[in-house]
Amino acid sequence: MKKYAIHRRFKQLAIGALFSTIALVAMPACITQHHPQETGSHAGQTPKKADKSSTSSPAQNVPMASDELPDVTHQPDEKPLLRLAIISDMNGRYGSDQYDSEVVKAIDMIIEDRPDIVINAGDMVAGQRNKLNYRKMWVGFHTNVTQRLLDAKIPMAQTPGNHDGSAYPRYANEREIYIDEWNTHKPELDYVDDANYPLYYSFTLNDVFFISLDASTLDPLDEAQYTWLSQQLQNNPTSHRPIVFFHVPLFPITTIKPTEILRDNRLHPLFAKSGVQLVITGHQQAYFPAALHGVIYLHAGALGGGPRPVRQNDGIAPKTLTFVNIYKNNPPYIDSHLVNGENGKHFNHNLLPTYIVFGNHILPRVDISLENAEFARDYMISPHMPKIQMLTLIEALKANDGDWSRIPSWTPATAPQDLSNTAIDTVPDTVVDSAADADPSLGE
Repeated sequence: MKKYAIHRRFKQLAIGALFSTIALVAMPACITQHHPQETGSHAGQTPKKADKSSTSSPAQNVPMASDELPDVTHQPDEKPLLRLAIISDMNGRYGSDQYDSEVVKAIDMIIEDRPDIVINAGDMVAGQRNKLNYRKMWVGFHTNVTQRLLDAKIPMAQTPGNHDGSAYPRYANEREIYIDEWNTHKPELDYVDDANYPLYYSFTLNDVFFISLDASTLDPLDEAQYTWLSQQLQNNPTSHRPIVFFHVPLFPITTIKPTEILRDNRLHPLFAKSGVQLVITGHQQAYFPAALHGVIYLHAGALGGGPRPVRQNDGIAPKTLTFVNIYKNNPPYIDSHLVNGENGKHFNHNLLPTYIVFGNHILPRVDISLENAEFARDYMISPHMPKIQMLTLIEALKANDGDWSRIPSWTPATAPQDLSNTAIDTVPDTVVDSAADADPSLGE
């Protein structure tokens, strides 16, 4: 066992040095914890095991860091309570009122599918720059998206992106335009609290509670909005776990602008404690479904300019449209489709890394437990290894005290999987002068 401990420590030091190149400002400290209610855990400190004896919060009734996670990419036989379509980051070049063909295709697919609601994670127009014609841009968006969905009688709930109506003071004028545009185009929903619409608000649909937040900057939610959010979650008017959506995500899933995250350490523990089942975000323009302490974090891919590859997946940057089924007795079913290239082709989640590493933090793919992701990182098991092989290798290492030499068919050098020939649509060219890629003022 001493040999095992030394070997494991060597692996930890090696992998720690490998992934310590990115320094993130105010990364949520709770991401490396094994339970959202524990405090005092930080990078390099061994977190305590979750206390499974307590049943005081809804979040404790769902999988935390176990080997058995629900398969959210498998559609159960149960009839869904409702079906969501998720769109995000549809803008293009600064000031443009035109939209890429993938945006048009996505709306075509939504109208054909007829979900119960469209969740729009923000960046609808190409703003956040002075002397742009914002009214013209909003006419373009409403023509290409809002009105088409309205004509099809499919409601859309939106959240402000940084290019739509940033909360930074210098963008106060375009923020006022955003407010006016969405008060004019306010969807007919069963609102629980719309006093601050269209910045943040809540509603119910088919006995599911939705909360939209104003996360259009990198700053933590102000006290008024955070208090409101806490009260909304505490007073969930439905019998099902809530869904929260906002623009800037909590975790960096791309290597491009990795510090552009919502710097609010309070949110993930609050979501887990309150039993939130799904958090939908945009902004980083990459598709990655993750899970942490029972909360599914769905990072929506971009439909507009500048889609980006997920960390550890350089070169794979598809434009995606995602549908999610919400059930009474089953976890959500996530069904993502490629929009660029072969229109409507199902996206294979196994092409995504099984876990993402940034600094000393780790974010597992939605079907991988935190425990297994951490083990894979510590033993340098490639995130590109297929899930079944990875789990088999983890079990073999655990059974052999973490000693690679006892597993002759596996070594760290042979673990990575080559994805260079993967049959998937890629987007090699990025729109350089686009609102989607040039955010110099976002983190001011």
